[in-house]
Amino acid sequence: MANAPTAPAPHADSGGVQSVARIFKLIEVLAAHPAGAGLQVLAAECGLAKSTAHRLLGSLVALGYAAQDPAGGRYRLTFKMFEISSGIVNNMDIMSVARLHLERLSQRTAEAVHLVIRDGTDIVYIYKTESSPMRMSSRVGLRSPLYCTGVGKAILATLPAAEVEDIWRHSRPRKLTGRTITDLDQLKAQLAEVRRCGYAIDDEENELGIRCVALAIPGPGGRAESAFSISGLAPYMTDERIRRISALALETRADILHDLGLEPVR
Repeated sequence: MANAPTAPAPHADSGGVQSVARIFKLIEVLAAHPAGAGLQVLAAECGLAKSTAHRLLGSLVALGYAAQDPAGGRYRLTFKMFEISSGIVNNMDIMSVARLHLERLSQRTAEAVHLVIRDGTDIVYIYKTESSPMRMSSRVGLRSPLYCTGVGKAILATLPAAEVEDIWRHSRPRKLTGRTITDLDQLKAQLAEVRRCGYAIDDEENELGIRCVALAIPGPGGRAESAFSISGLAPYMTDERIRRISALALETRADILHDLGLEPVR
C-alpha cells in the first residue's frame, strides 16, 4: 500500500516574519503620532487586535524603543529610534558636507532650508534649518512623493525618461492641493524647464501657502539621489524673489559639489 502524500511543512519562520512586519507597522504608526496615542487608536490604525497590539507595544517598551505615559496610558516612540537613524544620516557624506552650506543659505535668505534623499518613489527629509519665526509642517523623517515636491522634481529631472515614467506609474498621483500636478505630460514639461534653468519650483503643490526653490545635488554621472530646497510663505516668495534666491542656491550647490569633489553642474 502506497504511503499517503504528506503536506509540505510550513515555513518555520512564517510566524516570526509576520511578527516583525506587525511590529514595524506599529513603529510607523507610532511615528505618525509624535505626541503619543492610546492602545485602541494604535490597534485600529495597524489593523491589529488590541491584545496583539498590547503585546507588541510591551515588547517595544521593554526594549526601550517606546514609552507609555503612566497618567494617560498613551504610547510614543523614544529617542532610541532617532539614535539609530541619526547614526545612518551622520555617516552620509552629503549631510556632513552640506550642513554648513545650507545653514549659511538659510541665514542669507531668512527662510527654511531642507535637505532630502530619495527613497524609491518618495523623498525623505534628513535635515532642516530655519532662520525665521515661521514654522513649517515639514520635519526630519517626513516622507513625501517625488512628483509633487520641488526637491522631488529636481531629482526627477536628473533621471532618464523611462525611469521617470516608471516612478510615475508606481506613485499613484493625487491632488494634495489644487495645484498638484497629476498629469505625466505636464510633469515632463516642468522637468524640461528644470533642466533648462537648473532649479525646480514647488508652487503650493505639496502644501498650500508655501512656495519653494529646489536644486538637485547630482553625483558623478549626473544622476541625483539628494536635493535641497528653500521654502517660504507664498506671498513673500514672489517670482522676483525666487529668481534672487535661486541665484544664491546655485552658488550653494556649486560649493557643496566642490567640497564633495564633484564636477559643477553645467
